[in-house]
Amino acid sequence: MGMLRVLCGRGDVKVEWDTERAEAVAEAERIFRENAARGYAAFKVDGQVDGATRIEEFDPEAREIIQVPRIVGG
Repeated sequence: MGMLRVLCGRGDVKVEWDTERAEAVAEAERIFRENAARGYAAFKVDGQVDGATRIEEFDPEAREIIQVPRIVGG
């Protein structure tokens, strides 16, 4: 079971998928790609203290993926 967490204006939006359900994986990947196209950065969390790794592609085998909007400063 995997979880995509999107931190956005609506709060912490969670999307879960079971790797045995192709339609659930496809929906999570669609949301991931939409957010990536909007400039969101994605990190795969593996449960370790320093265990977040930046990713560019959706990983259906990930336990948890967090997407956050990029912060632009001036």
